[in-house]
Amino acid sequence: MMQISLFEKDYSKALLTYIKKVSLQTNFLGLEPKEIDASFNLRKIHHLNDNLEASVSFIARDEESSQIIGLAQIARKLRIRFRNQAEIAISVDKEYWNHRIGSKLIEACIDQAANQWKIDGVYLEVLSDNQRAINLYKKQGFEIVGDLPILLTIDGNNKSGKMMFKNLKKLKFTFNLN
Repeated sequence: MMQISLFEKDYSKALLTYIKKVSLQTNFLGLEPKEIDASFNLRKIHHLNDNLEASVSFIARDEESSQIIGLAQIARKLRIRFRNQAEIAISVDKEYWNHRIGSKLIEACIDQAANQWKIDGVYLEVLSDNQRAINLYKKQGFEIVGDLPILLTIDGNNKSGKMMFKNLKKLKFTFNLN
């Protein structure tokens, strides 16, 4: 079984372990494994959910092991002209792919956006060759709205991406974390 919850400070060490593990599993993330230590430390992770008006992090945990198996973050700018839209980023431990964890994490983010922040739309970026993720996002109601000629540079090669969007304007959505 799996549980989705808001990230809490008690999970900082486990989240750092998760991030290091997932960074080695796929090239679809925006971080190189060698950048983890410079970009993340326990103090930074400890403060992830300090400003819930700007950014919210959700974790998926395996209930048997309490191990973190997924992470989703939704963030928005608080400037007036930008606050009506947000951006989502998710990752799932490769060992747990195809268990609907990504879907549940996205649903938690959409619930935050629609019901807590009352915003009208959510964006995300995805590599063009990550068809698995594109299919997941389409199932969650995201549409491709643009091409990004360069999204990431991996091993010296520029990789194109897609910009995807979900309109929340008329969405009545409820997601129960428990």
